[in-house]
Amino acid sequence: MARILPGNVNADFIKAYSVDGLGDCDPASLTIKVWDLYGTAPKDGEAVTAEGTYIAAVVYCEGCDKNVEVHREQLGS
Repeated sequence: MARILPGNVNADFIKAYSVDGLGDCDPASLTIKVWDLYGTAPKDGEAVTAEGTYIAAVVYCEGCDKNVEVHREQLGS
């Protein structure tokens, strides 16, 4: 199941996974939807970080409607 990362980790996610194609989009205007490897999503009450065991992600900019798909190979899972 997919989940949306909290906005405070957007810049770290972009840096950690070297996401290109968003131009000069402000990390605060991004929505990052990730798909976790089965059983690896944070449990309730655990801190959510930019890095995880993801199998895919979509990064969408609310300001300019650009989006980038991030595949398993780039995520290192």
